[in-house]
Amino acid sequence: MPGEAQQAWETPNVGRASGISFKTDRGQLATTVRPRGLLQKLAYKVDGFLVRQIRKLQPSDLKEPHELVHDLTAFASSDDYRAYRNNPGDLFPAPGRIDVKKRWLAPHRVGFAEWNWHSVHPLIFNDIEHVYRSHRDNQTALLRTLNFRIKGKPMAILVNGFSSGHHLMERIAWPIREFNRQGIGVSLFALPFHGPRGHAFPPEWPQQDTAFTIEGFRQAIWDLQTAIRAMREAGASHVGVVGMSLGGYTAALLATVTSNVDFVLSYIPIASIPDIMHDNDLVPGSGDIQRTLYQGYREQLVPITPVCRMPKVESKRVAIISGEFDRLATVNHGKRLADHFGTELITFPGGHLVQNKRAKAFRKALEGFQDAGVLPRKRWKRSSRRVSKTSAARANAGQ
Repeated sequence: MPGEAQQAWETPNVGRASGISFKTDRGQLATTVRPRGLLQKLAYKVDGFLVRQIRKLQPSDLKEPHELVHDLTAFASSDDYRAYRNNPGDLFPAPGRIDVKKRWLAPHRVGFAEWNWHSVHPLIFNDIEHVYRSHRDNQTALLRTLNFRIKGKPMAILVNGFSSGHHLMERIAWPIREFNRQGIGVSLFALPFHGPRGHAFPPEWPQQDTAFTIEGFRQAIWDLQTAIRAMREAGASHVGVVGMSLGGYTAALLATVTSNVDFVLSYIPIASIPDIMHDNDLVPGSGDIQRTLYQGYREQLVPITPVCRMPKVESKRVAIISGEFDRLATVNHGKRLADHFGTELITFPGGHLVQNKRAKAFRKALEGFQDAGVLPRKRWKRSSRRVSKTSAARANAGQ
């Protein structure tokens, strides 16, 4: 039960990851459906290539496994860590009145307008303040709308996946046409250290420093709450958050932090950062050291793991979409999130990169929100050409 997971980490005497329903067997999260047909096989093979390439991505300052174990142990014994585990109410504070600036964009730019604000959330891990604050570009949060008119319109804030976030890429990565068909406007949001907010590849967040990783998610939630307020103040009738991959994890996390969001859609999402590392052999080292690191990451990230927190958004306002042949964020990650939020898991016959027939999955999710009364139905307008033909037919009939 979600409430039991929340209680497990909020209570100091019980706050152990062993009390949470994490998966520990790598085989349990493997793709179970066999691909058939050219596109399905292509999606499966491309994802296999993606996983192999991710294993090769290593930051220049990557520490040795035994050093990482030492860091995890030292981190777990710090006062800041104990406060992080024992004071859940301070983990995701609500932003105050932040000055949000809007500017109109030139015709050749992606979108019509951009909102930006100074993003300096209150850190809880003081030891990393200098390093975290040294990334100046990350201190400017960005929200770019692809619709000229917002007032009276439902808006979806789209949250990028890992190593993405550039506006042109995001414009292509999302099924924007499907949102438009449902009468929903879209705004592009860049995660911390991604897109215009960072210049490293791979991105500097999430990373091997657990405190840094935690602070990145805290900043993302801080900024998303500000983005929701900006859209509401611009006149949007409804505001939702839709995240892809790492952004899907972040959107699910938001749904455990605040109820001040009209709908949440997690697309090809991750359910647990340590589990996806474990599933894809991304935990450094081997044998006992690798196992120790995996268990340590799993333990220390419990308070920011969506499936270990109480949902704040009712189930009819949450949708989860997974690819049947996704080999990175497997369909079982989506199932765990769907079970946790009490909603249906929607699947499509594609993978993480080759997203075959994803538009149908988005249509089902968005129409599901409409059927549940979460979103208004689009008022379809007959084209002037069709109206003129109808009028002519009626005139001929009257002659």
